[in-house]
Amino acid sequence: MLRRSLRSFRPVIVTATEALKDASDGVTIALGGFGLCGLAFELLGELNRKGTKNLTLIAGTTAGPEDGTGPLARDKQIGKIITSYVGENKVVLDHLLQGDFEVEFCPLGSLTDRLRAAGAGVPAFYTPTGYGTAVAEGRLPTRFIPGKTMHAAAFSQPRETRNINGKWCTLEMALPADYGFVRAWKADKRGNLVFRGTTQNFNLICAKASKVCIAEVEEIVECGEIDPREVHLPGVYVHRLVKPEKLKRAAEFVVTRSSDGNGAIAGGKKLDVVSRQRIARRAALELKDGMNVNLGVGLPNLVASYIPKGMDVVLQAENGLLGIGPHPLPEEVDPDITNAGKQTITMIKDGASLFDCAESFAMIRGGHMDLTMLGALEVSANGDIASWYLPGKFLRGMGGAMDLVSSGCGTIALMKHTDNDGRSRVLQECRSALTGRGCVDMVITDLAVFAVKKGTSGVNSLVLTELAEGVTLEEVKAKTEASFHVSPDLKTMPLAPALSGR
Repeated sequence: MLRRSLRSFRPVIVTATEALKDASDGVTIALGGFGLCGLAFELLGELNRKGTKNLTLIAGTTAGPEDGTGPLARDKQIGKIITSYVGENKVVLDHLLQGDFEVEFCPLGSLTDRLRAAGAGVPAFYTPTGYGTAVAEGRLPTRFIPGKTMHAAAFSQPRETRNINGKWCTLEMALPADYGFVRAWKADKRGNLVFRGTTQNFNLICAKASKVCIAEVEEIVECGEIDPREVHLPGVYVHRLVKPEKLKRAAEFVVTRSSDGNGAIAGGKKLDVVSRQRIARRAALELKDGMNVNLGVGLPNLVASYIPKGMDVVLQAENGLLGIGPHPLPEEVDPDITNAGKQTITMIKDGASLFDCAESFAMIRGGHMDLTMLGALEVSANGDIASWYLPGKFLRGMGGAMDLVSSGCGTIALMKHTDNDGRSRVLQECRSALTGRGCVDMVITDLAVFAVKKGTSGVNSLVLTELAEGVTLEEVKAKTEASFHVSPDLKTMPLAPALSGR
Protein backbone atom coordinates (compact mmCIF):
# COMPACT_ATOMS: atom_id res chain seq x y z
CA MET A 1 0.00 0.00 0.00
CA LEU A 2 1.48 3.35 -1.05
CA ARG A 3 -0.42 5.55 1.37
CA ARG A 4 1.16 6.49 4.69
CA SER A 5 -0.38 4.70 7.67
CA LEU A 6 -2.95 6.74 9.54
CA ARG A 7 -1.03 5.92 12.73
CA SER A 8 2.11 7.63 11.45
CA PHE A 9 2.11 11.40 11.73
CA ARG A 10 5.71 11.88 10.66
CA PRO A 11 7.60 10.93 7.50
CA VAL A 12 10.33 8.32 7.74
CA ILE A 13 13.97 9.37 7.25
CA VAL A 14 15.62 6.89 4.91
CA THR A 15 18.30 6.49 2.25
CA ALA A 16 17.43 6.89 -1.43
CA THR A 17 17.69 3.11 -1.83
CA GLU A 18 15.24 2.51 1.00
CA ALA A 19 12.92 5.26 -0.25
CA LEU A 20 12.55 3.55 -3.63
CA LYS A 21 12.44 -0.03 -2.40
CA ASP A 22 8.75 -0.42 -3.34
CA ALA A 23 8.95 1.48 -6.66
CA SER A 24 8.13 -1.28 -9.14
CA ASP A 25 8.02 -1.39 -12.93
CA GLY A 26 5.21 0.65 -14.47
CA VAL A 27 4.87 3.31 -11.76
CA THR A 28 4.10 6.96 -12.47
CA ILE A 29 6.49 9.53 -11.01
CA ALA A 30 5.94 13.30 -10.87
CA LEU A 31 9.28 15.11 -11.00
CA GLY A 32 9.74 18.45 -9.29
CA GLY A 33 12.25 20.93 -10.63
CA PHE A 34 12.45 23.31 -13.57
CA GLY A 35 15.48 22.53 -15.67
CA LEU A 36 18.10 21.48 -13.13
CA CYS A 37 16.83 23.99 -10.56
CA GLY A 38 15.20 22.05 -7.73
CA LEU A 39 15.76 18.65 -9.37
CA ALA A 40 16.07 15.59 -7.07
CA PHE A 41 19.40 14.31 -8.44
CA GLU A 42 19.91 11.62 -5.76
CA LEU A 43 16.48 10.07 -6.25
CA LEU A 44 16.76 10.09 -10.05
CA GLY A 45 20.22 8.54 -9.83
CA GLU A 46 18.95 5.79 -7.55
CA LEU A 47 15.98 5.15 -9.86
CA ASN A 48 18.46 4.68 -12.70
CA ARG A 49 20.67 2.35 -10.64
CA LYS A 50 17.63 0.35 -9.55
CA GLY A 51 16.75 -0.27 -13.20
CA THR A 52 12.98 0.20 -12.82
CA LYS A 53 11.33 -0.12 -16.24
CA ASN A 54 8.29 1.17 -18.11
CA LEU A 55 8.22 4.38 -16.10
CA THR A 56 5.71 7.16 -16.73
CA LEU A 57 7.39 10.46 -15.90
CA ILE A 58 5.48 13.71 -15.39
CA ALA A 59 7.79 16.70 -15.71
CA GLY A 60 7.50 20.36 -16.61
CA THR A 61 10.86 20.07 -18.39
CA THR A 62 12.96 16.98 -19.10
CA ALA A 63 16.30 18.18 -17.81
CA GLY A 64 19.59 16.44 -17.10
CA PRO A 65 21.17 14.59 -20.03
CA GLU A 66 23.85 13.11 -17.76
CA ASP A 67 22.31 13.09 -14.28
CA GLY A 68 18.58 13.72 -14.56
CA THR A 69 16.11 12.13 -16.96
CA GLY A 70 18.81 11.46 -19.58
CA PRO A 71 20.16 8.22 -18.04
CA LEU A 72 16.61 6.87 -17.72
CA ALA A 73 16.08 7.45 -21.46
CA ARG A 74 19.53 6.06 -22.31
CA ASP A 75 18.87 2.84 -20.42
CA LYS A 76 15.37 2.45 -21.88
CA GLN A 77 13.60 2.72 -18.53
CA ILE A 78 10.94 5.19 -19.78
CA GLY A 79 7.63 4.06 -21.20
CA LYS A 80 6.04 7.51 -21.42
CA ILE A 81 6.81 11.14 -20.62
CA ILE A 82 4.07 13.69 -19.94
CA THR A 83 5.66 17.11 -20.37
CA SER A 84 5.40 20.56 -21.88
CA TYR A 85 9.02 20.86 -22.98
CA VAL A 86 11.66 18.34 -24.04
CA GLY A 87 13.93 21.34 -24.44
CA GLU A 88 17.66 21.03 -24.81
CA ASN A 89 18.07 17.51 -23.38
CA LYS A 90 19.60 15.83 -26.42
CA VAL A 91 19.64 12.37 -24.83
CA VAL A 92 15.91 12.40 -24.10
CA LEU A 93 15.09 14.00 -27.46
CA ASP A 94 17.19 11.49 -29.42
CA HIS A 95 15.53 8.49 -27.76
CA LEU A 96 12.10 10.07 -28.18
CA LEU A 97 12.72 10.52 -31.90
CA GLN A 98 13.95 6.91 -32.14
CA GLY A 99 10.52 5.81 -30.96
CA ASP A 100 11.80 4.38 -27.67
CA PHE A 101 8.94 5.82 -25.63
CA GLU A 102 5.64 7.67 -25.92
CA VAL A 103 5.18 11.37 -25.21
CA GLU A 104 2.14 13.36 -24.12
CA PHE A 105 2.71 17.06 -24.76
CA CYS A 106 0.68 19.39 -22.58
CA PRO A 107 0.76 23.20 -22.19
CA LEU A 108 2.78 24.07 -19.10
CA GLY A 109 -0.07 25.86 -17.32
CA SER A 110 -2.47 23.01 -18.06
CA LEU A 111 0.12 20.49 -16.84
CA THR A 112 0.53 22.53 -13.68
CA ASP A 113 -3.21 22.61 -13.04
CA ARG A 114 -3.65 18.93 -13.87
CA LEU A 115 -1.22 18.13 -11.06
CA ARG A 116 -2.82 20.70 -8.79
CA ALA A 117 -6.26 19.22 -9.52
CA ALA A 118 -5.02 15.73 -8.64
CA GLY A 119 -3.69 16.98 -5.33
CA ALA A 120 -6.96 18.77 -4.56
CA GLY A 121 -9.27 15.90 -5.50
CA VAL A 122 -10.64 17.62 -8.61
CA PRO A 123 -11.06 15.02 -11.39
CA ALA A 124 -11.08 17.43 -14.37
CA PHE A 125 -11.47 21.06 -15.43
CA TYR A 126 -12.06 23.21 -18.50
CA THR A 127 -9.55 25.77 -19.75
CA PRO A 128 -9.33 28.07 -22.81
CA THR A 129 -5.68 27.07 -23.22
CA GLY A 130 -5.12 24.96 -26.32
CA TYR A 131 -8.50 25.49 -27.94
CA GLY A 132 -8.13 25.83 -31.72
CA THR A 133 -4.79 24.01 -31.69
CA ALA A 134 -3.64 20.40 -31.92
CA VAL A 135 -4.16 20.10 -28.16
CA ALA A 136 -7.94 20.19 -28.59
CA GLU A 137 -8.14 18.92 -32.16
CA GLY A 138 -6.13 15.75 -31.52
CA ARG A 139 -3.02 16.14 -33.67
CA LEU A 140 -0.26 16.26 -31.07
CA PRO A 141 2.58 13.85 -31.87
CA THR A 142 2.71 10.99 -29.35
CA ARG A 143 5.32 8.70 -30.90
CA PHE A 144 7.91 9.24 -33.61
CA ILE A 145 9.07 7.20 -36.61
CA PRO A 146 12.61 5.87 -36.08
CA GLY A 147 14.99 7.16 -38.74
CA LYS A 148 12.66 9.95 -39.88
CA THR A 149 13.69 13.04 -37.98
CA MET A 150 10.81 14.55 -36.03
CA HIS A 151 8.06 12.86 -38.05
CA ALA A 152 5.24 11.43 -35.96
CA ALA A 153 4.05 7.83 -36.11
CA ALA A 154 1.02 8.42 -33.89
CA PHE A 155 -1.07 11.36 -32.74
CA SER A 156 -3.26 12.28 -29.79
CA GLN A 157 -7.05 12.00 -29.84
CA PRO A 158 -9.39 15.04 -29.90
CA ARG A 159 -10.32 16.46 -26.52
CA GLU A 160 -13.79 17.30 -25.33
CA THR A 161 -14.58 21.01 -25.81
CA ARG A 162 -17.32 23.22 -24.43
CA ASN A 163 -18.42 26.83 -24.76
CA ILE A 164 -18.49 28.45 -21.33
CA ASN A 165 -19.74 32.03 -21.05
CA GLY A 166 -19.00 32.64 -24.71
CA LYS A 167 -15.48 31.20 -24.63
CA TRP A 168 -14.49 27.85 -26.06
CA CYS A 169 -12.60 25.64 -23.63
CA THR A 170 -10.83 22.28 -23.62
CA LEU A 171 -11.32 19.56 -21.02
CA GLU A 172 -8.19 18.59 -19.07
CA MET A 173 -8.02 15.58 -16.78
CA ALA A 174 -6.32 15.53 -13.37
CA LEU A 175 -2.91 13.88 -13.32
CA PRO A 176 -2.23 11.81 -10.18
CA ALA A 177 1.11 10.08 -9.63
CA ASP A 178 2.28 7.10 -7.59
CA TYR A 179 5.42 8.91 -6.43
CA GLY A 180 6.56 12.50 -6.30
CA PHE A 181 10.27 13.36 -6.32
CA VAL A 182 10.78 16.68 -4.54
CA ARG A 183 13.93 18.67 -3.84
CA ALA A 184 13.83 21.08 -0.87
CA TRP A 185 16.30 23.12 1.13
CA LYS A 186 15.18 22.29 4.67
CA ALA A 187 12.77 19.91 6.38
CA ASP A 188 11.73 19.33 9.95
CA LYS A 189 10.87 15.88 11.26
CA ARG A 190 7.18 16.41 10.58
CA GLY A 191 8.00 16.85 6.90
CA ASN A 192 7.36 20.60 6.70
CA LEU A 193 9.49 21.87 3.81
CA VAL A 194 11.22 25.15 3.00
CA PHE A 195 12.59 25.93 -0.47
CA ARG A 196 15.32 28.30 -1.66
CA GLY A 197 15.00 30.77 -4.52
CA THR A 198 13.00 29.50 -7.48
CA THR A 199 13.12 25.84 -6.44
CA GLN A 200 9.45 25.80 -5.43
CA ASN A 201 8.59 25.61 -9.18
CA PHE A 202 7.05 22.16 -9.89
CA ASN A 203 8.02 20.70 -6.52
CA LEU A 204 4.95 21.75 -4.55
CA ILE A 205 2.36 20.49 -7.02
CA CYS A 206 4.23 17.22 -7.65
CA ALA A 207 4.27 16.57 -3.91
CA LYS A 208 0.53 17.18 -3.62
CA ALA A 209 -0.39 15.07 -6.67
CA SER A 210 1.51 11.97 -5.52
CA LYS A 211 0.45 9.07 -3.30
CA VAL A 212 3.97 8.94 -1.87
CA CYS A 213 6.05 12.10 -1.79
CA ILE A 214 9.79 11.56 -1.32
CA ALA A 215 11.61 14.77 -0.43
CA GLU A 216 15.34 15.04 -1.04
CA VAL A 217 16.56 17.73 1.36
CA GLU A 218 19.75 19.53 2.31
CA GLU A 219 19.03 19.70 6.02
CA ILE A 220 16.67 18.00 8.49
CA VAL A 221 15.96 19.86 11.75
CA GLU A 222 13.92 19.18 14.86
CA CYS A 223 10.23 20.06 15.00
CA GLY A 224 9.78 23.68 16.02
CA GLU A 225 13.03 24.89 14.46
CA ILE A 226 11.25 26.11 11.34
CA ASP A 227 9.04 29.16 11.79
CA PRO A 228 5.52 28.09 10.70
CA ARG A 229 5.31 31.28 8.62
CA GLU A 230 8.28 30.11 6.54
CA VAL A 231 6.85 26.70 5.61
CA HIS A 232 6.19 26.40 1.86
CA LEU A 233 4.85 22.82 1.88
CA PRO A 234 3.09 21.39 4.96
CA GLY A 235 4.29 17.99 6.17
CA VAL A 236 0.92 16.34 5.50
CA TYR A 237 2.03 15.97 1.87
CA VAL A 238 5.44 14.44 2.65
CA HIS A 239 5.99 10.73 3.38
CA ARG A 240 9.73 10.07 3.14
CA LEU A 241 12.79 12.23 3.70
CA VAL A 242 16.19 11.60 2.09
CA LYS A 243 19.31 13.58 2.99
CA PRO A 244 22.09 12.84 0.48
CA GLU A 245 25.67 12.63 1.71
CA LYS A 246 26.86 14.67 -1.25
CA LEU A 247 24.33 17.27 -2.25
CA LYS A 248 24.30 18.52 -5.84
CA ARG A 249 23.12 21.90 -7.05
CA ALA A 250 23.30 22.88 -10.70
CA ALA A 251 21.92 25.37 -13.20
CA GLU A 252 21.17 24.30 -16.75
CA PHE A 253 22.62 27.52 -18.17
CA VAL A 254 25.09 29.58 -16.14
CA VAL A 255 24.73 33.07 -17.60
CA THR A 256 26.60 36.03 -16.12
CA ARG A 257 27.13 39.70 -16.88
CA SER A 258 30.32 41.73 -16.75
CA SER A 259 30.88 44.27 -13.99
CA ASP A 260 30.03 47.16 -16.34
CA GLY A 261 26.59 45.60 -16.96
CA ASN A 262 27.21 45.07 -20.66
CA GLY A 263 27.08 41.69 -22.31
CA ALA A 264 25.94 38.34 -20.94
CA ILE A 265 28.25 35.36 -20.90
CA ALA A 266 27.03 31.78 -21.09
CA GLY A 267 29.50 29.00 -20.52
CA GLY A 268 32.30 31.55 -20.84
CA LYS A 269 31.26 32.85 -24.27
CA LYS A 270 29.42 36.04 -25.19
CA LEU A 271 25.86 35.42 -26.26
CA ASP A 272 25.37 36.04 -29.98
CA VAL A 273 22.94 38.95 -29.84
CA VAL A 274 24.31 41.01 -32.73
CA SER A 275 21.92 39.58 -35.35
CA ARG A 276 18.95 39.81 -32.97
CA GLN A 277 19.59 43.01 -31.04
CA ARG A 278 17.59 45.09 -33.52
CA ILE A 279 14.48 43.07 -32.73
CA ALA A 280 15.07 43.24 -28.99
CA ARG A 281 15.78 46.98 -29.03
CA ARG A 282 12.60 47.66 -31.00
CA ALA A 283 10.55 45.38 -28.73
CA ALA A 284 11.77 47.22 -25.63
CA LEU A 285 9.95 50.34 -26.83
CA GLU A 286 6.62 48.55 -26.30
CA LEU A 287 7.24 48.34 -22.56
CA LYS A 288 5.55 50.98 -20.45
CA ASP A 289 6.09 52.11 -16.88
CA GLY A 290 4.14 49.97 -14.38
CA MET A 291 3.69 46.95 -16.65
CA ASN A 292 3.85 43.33 -15.47
CA VAL A 293 5.47 41.48 -18.38
CA ASN A 294 6.29 37.88 -19.27
CA LEU A 295 9.25 37.47 -21.62
CA GLY A 296 9.42 34.13 -23.42
CA VAL A 297 12.44 31.88 -23.78
CA GLY A 298 15.19 32.80 -26.24
CA LEU A 299 15.05 36.06 -28.17
CA PRO A 300 12.45 37.73 -25.88
CA ASN A 301 14.84 37.32 -22.92
CA LEU A 302 17.19 39.79 -24.64
CA VAL A 303 14.57 42.53 -24.37
CA ALA A 304 15.24 42.87 -20.63
CA SER A 305 18.69 44.31 -21.39
CA TYR A 306 17.17 47.29 -23.20
CA ILE A 307 14.60 48.41 -20.63
CA PRO A 308 15.48 52.06 -19.92
CA LYS A 309 16.96 52.78 -16.51
CA GLY A 310 14.35 54.16 -14.18
CA MET A 311 11.40 52.49 -15.93
CA ASP A 312 9.42 50.37 -13.47
CA VAL A 313 8.65 47.19 -15.43
CA VAL A 314 8.22 43.98 -13.43
CA LEU A 315 9.29 40.84 -15.28
CA GLN A 316 7.68 37.50 -14.48
CA ALA A 317 9.22 34.04 -14.84
CA GLU A 318 6.88 31.07 -15.26
CA ASN A 319 9.01 28.97 -12.90
CA GLY A 320 8.09 31.21 -9.95
CA LEU A 321 9.62 34.68 -9.81
CA LEU A 322 8.06 38.12 -10.11
CA GLY A 323 10.77 40.75 -10.28
CA ILE A 324 13.60 39.40 -12.46
CA GLY A 325 16.82 41.38 -12.17
CA PRO A 326 19.89 41.33 -14.44
CA HIS A 327 22.06 38.26 -14.97
CA PRO A 328 24.42 37.82 -12.01
CA LEU A 329 28.06 38.79 -11.78
CA PRO A 330 30.25 35.66 -11.78
CA GLU A 331 30.57 35.80 -7.99
CA GLU A 332 26.77 36.15 -7.58
CA VAL A 333 25.75 32.97 -9.44
CA ASP A 334 23.17 30.93 -7.50
CA PRO A 335 21.88 27.73 -9.20
CA ASP A 336 18.70 28.04 -7.13
CA ILE A 337 17.70 31.31 -8.82
CA THR A 338 16.88 30.90 -12.51
CA ASN A 339 14.43 32.22 -15.10
CA ALA A 340 12.03 30.33 -17.38
CA GLY A 341 14.88 29.91 -19.88
CA LYS A 342 16.71 28.02 -17.09
CA GLN A 343 19.42 30.68 -17.02
CA THR A 344 20.96 31.98 -13.81
CA ILE A 345 19.43 35.33 -12.91
CA THR A 346 19.11 37.77 -10.01
CA MET A 347 16.06 39.29 -8.35
CA ILE A 348 15.27 42.98 -8.17
CA LYS A 349 16.00 44.45 -4.75
CA ASP A 350 12.77 46.43 -4.44
CA GLY A 351 9.85 44.07 -4.20
CA ALA A 352 10.54 40.70 -5.85
CA SER A 353 8.45 37.70 -4.83
CA LEU A 354 8.93 33.93 -5.09
CA PHE A 355 6.26 31.23 -5.53
CA ASP A 356 5.59 27.97 -7.35
CA CYS A 357 4.40 27.26 -10.89
CA ALA A 358 0.77 26.96 -9.78
CA GLU A 359 0.84 30.54 -8.52
CA SER A 360 2.73 31.65 -11.60
CA PHE A 361 0.12 30.29 -13.98
CA ALA A 362 -2.70 31.65 -11.85
CA MET A 363 -1.19 35.06 -12.63
CA ILE A 364 -0.98 34.23 -16.32
CA ARG A 365 -4.24 32.37 -16.89
CA GLY A 366 -6.12 34.78 -14.63
CA GLY A 367 -5.21 37.69 -16.91
CA HIS A 368 -2.91 39.50 -14.49
CA MET A 369 -0.05 40.01 -16.97
CA ASP A 370 -0.15 43.13 -19.13
CA LEU A 371 2.03 41.87 -21.95
CA THR A 372 3.92 38.85 -23.21
CA MET A 373 6.65 38.67 -25.84
CA LEU A 374 7.18 35.29 -27.48
CA GLY A 375 9.63 33.89 -29.97
CA ALA A 376 7.98 32.42 -33.06
CA LEU A 377 8.70 29.99 -35.87
CA GLU A 378 5.88 31.43 -38.00
CA VAL A 379 3.14 34.05 -37.83
CA SER A 380 0.17 34.16 -40.20
CA ALA A 381 -1.76 37.01 -41.81
CA ASN A 382 -4.54 36.27 -39.30
CA GLY A 383 -2.25 36.74 -36.30
CA ASP A 384 -1.88 33.00 -35.64
CA ILE A 385 1.43 31.98 -34.06
CA ALA A 386 3.41 28.74 -34.31
CA SER A 387 6.35 28.37 -31.97
CA TRP A 388 7.05 24.82 -30.84
CA TYR A 389 7.02 22.08 -33.50
CA LEU A 390 8.00 22.06 -37.15
CA PRO A 391 7.97 18.44 -38.45
CA GLY A 392 11.36 17.39 -39.73
CA LYS A 393 13.15 20.45 -38.38
CA PHE A 394 12.29 21.65 -34.88
CA LEU A 395 10.81 20.18 -31.70
CA ARG A 396 10.94 21.61 -28.20
CA GLY A 397 7.43 21.58 -26.72
CA MET A 398 4.94 24.39 -26.24
CA GLY A 399 6.02 25.33 -22.72
CA GLY A 400 3.80 28.05 -21.30
CA ALA A 401 3.19 29.88 -24.59
CA MET A 402 -0.30 28.46 -25.15
CA ASP A 403 -1.36 29.63 -21.70
CA LEU A 404 0.04 33.11 -22.31
CA VAL A 405 -1.63 33.67 -25.69
CA SER A 406 -5.03 32.55 -24.37
CA SER A 407 -4.84 34.73 -21.23
CA GLY A 408 -6.01 37.95 -22.84
CA CYS A 409 -2.79 39.91 -22.30
CA GLY A 410 -1.11 41.74 -25.19
CA THR A 411 0.98 39.39 -27.35
CA ILE A 412 4.00 40.44 -29.41
CA ALA A 413 5.78 37.90 -31.63
CA LEU A 414 9.53 38.34 -32.12
CA MET A 415 11.38 36.51 -34.89
CA LYS A 416 13.71 36.73 -37.86
CA HIS A 417 11.78 37.59 -41.01
CA THR A 418 13.08 34.60 -42.99
CA ASP A 419 14.42 31.15 -42.14
CA ASN A 420 17.96 29.94 -42.80
CA ASP A 421 17.02 29.14 -46.39
CA GLY A 422 15.67 32.64 -47.01
CA ARG A 423 12.00 31.62 -46.97
CA SER A 424 9.40 33.85 -45.40
CA ARG A 425 8.28 33.15 -41.85
CA VAL A 426 5.44 35.68 -42.13
CA LEU A 427 2.93 33.44 -43.93
CA GLN A 428 -0.59 33.55 -45.24
CA GLU A 429 -1.28 30.47 -43.12
CA CYS A 430 1.06 28.80 -40.63
CA ARG A 431 2.44 25.44 -41.71
CA SER A 432 3.70 24.44 -38.27
CA ALA A 433 1.72 23.31 -35.23
CA LEU A 434 -0.17 26.31 -33.87
CA THR A 435 0.42 27.82 -30.46
CA GLY A 436 -2.65 30.04 -30.75
CA ARG A 437 -5.14 31.41 -33.28
CA GLY A 438 -5.63 35.13 -33.96
CA CYS A 439 -3.86 36.04 -30.72
CA VAL A 440 -0.90 38.13 -31.91
CA ASP A 441 -1.17 41.91 -31.66
CA MET A 442 2.19 42.86 -33.17
CA VAL A 443 5.01 41.18 -35.09
CA ILE A 444 8.55 42.50 -34.83
CA THR A 445 11.18 41.09 -37.18
CA ASP A 446 14.68 42.17 -38.14
CA LEU A 447 13.19 43.82 -41.27
CA ALA A 448 9.86 45.30 -40.22
CA VAL A 449 7.04 45.78 -37.75
CA PHE A 450 3.47 44.65 -38.46
CA ALA A 451 0.40 45.53 -36.43
CA VAL A 452 -2.40 42.95 -36.45
CA LYS A 453 -5.68 44.68 -37.18
CA LYS A 454 -8.46 42.78 -35.45
CA GLY A 455 -11.54 42.14 -37.57
CA THR A 456 -15.08 42.13 -36.24
CA SER A 457 -15.78 38.71 -37.80
CA GLY A 458 -12.64 37.13 -36.33
CA VAL A 459 -10.66 37.54 -39.55
CA ASN A 460 -7.60 39.69 -38.92
CA SER A 461 -5.08 41.36 -41.20
CA LEU A 462 -1.48 42.58 -41.11
CA VAL A 463 -0.56 46.24 -41.45
CA LEU A 464 3.06 47.15 -42.15
CA THR A 465 3.86 50.10 -39.89
CA GLU A 466 7.68 50.27 -39.78
CA LEU A 467 10.72 49.39 -41.86
CA ALA A 468 14.15 48.76 -40.38
CA GLU A 469 16.78 51.30 -41.35
CA GLY A 470 18.12 50.51 -44.82
CA VAL A 471 15.26 48.13 -45.66
CA THR A 472 12.95 48.97 -48.55
CA LEU A 473 9.24 48.25 -49.00
CA GLU A 474 10.10 46.18 -52.09
CA GLU A 475 12.44 43.98 -50.04
CA VAL A 476 9.76 43.33 -47.41
CA LYS A 477 7.20 42.50 -50.10
CA ALA A 478 9.63 40.07 -51.71
CA LYS A 479 10.38 38.34 -48.39
CA THR A 480 6.83 38.21 -47.01
CA GLU A 481 4.44 35.49 -48.15
CA ALA A 482 1.48 36.89 -46.21
CA SER A 483 -0.69 39.58 -47.69
CA PHE A 484 -0.55 42.87 -45.81
CA HIS A 485 -1.61 46.49 -45.98
CA VAL A 486 0.84 49.37 -45.82
CA SER A 487 0.17 52.04 -43.22
CA PRO A 488 -0.11 55.58 -44.62
CA ASP A 489 2.16 56.54 -41.69
CA LEU A 490 4.88 54.00 -42.56
CA LYS A 491 8.11 55.03 -40.81
CA THR A 492 11.63 53.89 -40.02
CA MET A 493 11.85 51.47 -37.10
CA PRO A 494 12.96 53.27 -33.91
CA LEU A 495 15.25 51.46 -31.47
CA ALA A 496 15.82 51.64 -27.75
CA PRO A 497 19.30 52.79 -26.69
CA ALA A 498 22.11 50.23 -26.51
CA LEU A 499 22.48 47.93 -23.51
CA SER A 500 21.30 49.69 -20.42
CA GLY A 501 22.83 47.41 -17.77
CA ARG A 502 19.54 47.64 -15.88
